[in-house]
Amino acid sequence: MKKMLIVLILAVAAAAVFFLYQLFRQPDVTMAEAGEKLAQQYNGTVIKSTEENGQFVYMIQVAEGEYKVAVDSETGELSGMTRTNQEAAPSKEPKQGSENTTRQLTPEEAGQIALKQVPGVIDEVELGDEEEAGSYIVDIDSENGEEATVQVNAVSGDVISISWDD
Repeated sequence: MKKMLIVLILAVAAAAVFFLYQLFRQPDVTMAEAGEKLAQQYNGTVIKSTEENGQFVYMIQVAEGEYKVAVDSETGELSGMTRTNQEAAPSKEPKQGSENTTRQLTPEEAGQIALKQVPGVIDEVELGDEEEAGSYIVDIDSENGEEATVQVNAVSGDVISISWDD
């Protein structure tokens, strides 16, 4: 009887260890899901993907050039972006930063871009999450008294969307 009890306890302990291992091993996002989200967000094509130091690293080709993008492999959040080369034709608007790297806009810069589209007073600026990854969400109390939410691409400064609250 004691042998059966010991075997049962060991089997339950082994099952618990296996379950915990599987639970902690599963990331919130897969490399393919994160790459697909990046391609959609930046209207580009993922040309290479690897995993380095707990991050998914992608080479993504967009109209402005090629970027190296790092994404946290557990949360799927953008953790860094660097331009690796520029498009052949010069762009119409000067870009900030050096020719070989592109930095993320500051919240203040994103707010100023949003105010050009919706004049008023900025209520809040925050980095987007989940579907809004790679962008700033700027809440503005407009001059006409309505509240607007402006989504600004955190790298290019392009206005992605403007929505009005009722």
